[in-house]
Amino acid sequence: MIRTRTVAAVSLPLLAGACHHYVPGSLVELDPGDRVRTLLTQEQIEEFDEFLPRGERALEGTVVDAGAEGLLLEVPLLTVAEGIRVDSYHQRLRIPAPGLADVEVRSLARGRTYALVGIAGVVVGAIVWDQVGRARRGGTNRPDPPNEDGVLVISLGFVFD
Repeated sequence: MIRTRTVAAVSLPLLAGACHHYVPGSLVELDPGDRVRTLLTQEQIEEFDEFLPRGERALEGTVVDAGAEGLLLEVPLLTVAEGIRVDSYHQRLRIPAPGLADVEVRSLARGRTYALVGIAGVVVGAIVWDQVGRARRGGTNRPDPPNEDGVLVISLGFVFD
């Protein structure tokens, strides 16, 4: 049990970082469908004030079109869950090149992903090994069968007038 907790504590930083990271990019390198994180200039934030009520300077979204003149970005706005149905609403924003302070492209962090898969494999392997070893030793956690000889009968008498 202590080993499992130790492995879980070691893997938490990997889980927090997930399997993706952002690398610097430029407008001319972007392709439609790329996931990006952009940092807007203060002037651009003021222009988008009515479209982005949070007033955030950094936007994450999917590239629809990109070129030297600017970027058309699809930004998630709202996710609505109704029963098992989930609807996501997006908004497209055209951001001119002077309005972008920085652009980063999301990419797969192979090292973190392999480490996370390795740790998960070790944890699953340890659990299976422990269960197989316990079954070989005959140590089970089954409760004792109930004692059927000692039956207790309680009778309650009710009188209705």
